[in-house]
Amino acid sequence: MCFNGWMSGGFAAVGLFCSYWIWSKTSNKMLANAVFFFFTMEFLQFVQYFFLATGLTDPYCNDVINKVLTMLGFIHICCQPIFSLAISWALCQYPSSKNSAEHNLKLEKYHAQYTVLDRLCKIGGFLLFLRYPLSFIPSLNTMNISEKNPSTEWLRGDKLCTFKSESMVHLGWSIPMADPTYNIMSAGIHSFLMFAPFFAMYHKKGMVLQGIVLFTTGPLLAAAITSNLMEQASVWCFFSIAQIATMLFLIRETLLLNWKKDGTTDSYSIFNKGQKRDEAVAELEKANNNNKSAAPTPSSSKNNNKSGKNQKALN
Repeated sequence: MCFNGWMSGGFAAVGLFCSYWIWSKTSNKMLANAVFFFFTMEFLQFVQYFFLATGLTDPYCNDVINKVLTMLGFIHICCQPIFSLAISWALCQYPSSKNSAEHNLKLEKYHAQYTVLDRLCKIGGFLLFLRYPLSFIPSLNTMNISEKNPSTEWLRGDKLCTFKSESMVHLGWSIPMADPTYNIMSAGIHSFLMFAPFFAMYHKKGMVLQGIVLFTTGPLLAAAITSNLMEQASVWCFFSIAQIATMLFLIRETLLLNWKKDGTTDSYSIFNKGQKRDEAVAELEKANNNNKSAAPTPSSSKNNNKSGKNQKALN
């Protein structure tokens, strides 16, 4: 199997169509934005094919456009766990007055967990990116990574460059990185943040299965296609569009029912039929606020008890 720029362009078009379909047919903007993010990576690869070096010794690695595009690819990779999580989060429904209190409590718990995981993905992405500027500190870059002494990590190389040699099936990214230590994260943090959330939320139906499928059709498949660690990441990015398109095909009916374009739903189990999602959430919040205001406060209870005692004394 050998990839080329036009294949990347074709998959980018599929990704753009998927994002547009979600945006135009549903009210789930969070999902549309997340899919659009992965489209941008494949489109970036399409553009990079016009500015490729033929290897890490090619002087074209010093080209400014090549370096800028390579850095954009690395930033995208650092942000991928955030948007991978966002796809799952976007499909998590919100509490509704139609649901039981127990089910609403479960949904609130899911959203609270997604919020924490999202923050961890953002922190982890920043720490991964930080390895590039730290690589310019000599004491933090002592492993002498080169073609003769390759790294055991994805992407790490001795220069910033996007390239494709004759032996490669797809383009590769070379990113200078500081040596991994206790305080400096290895590239493995990307893997952890991509898959750990699925297992951390094992109690949510289907999460573990999603994680297994994502891993099998992602890095595992990429490793089966090529042993080049600078190339495996780009191969997975290529297949990510196929992963997303397959997911959308499988959940299309649920997506159209629960996130209709006008903000309504035909699902009786989530909202009243024809009720707008925003209205349902506002209704639930209003009911909660009314319950809180109606509930007696400790001070009012004490005052009531005191007035009751005084009334008895007068009698």
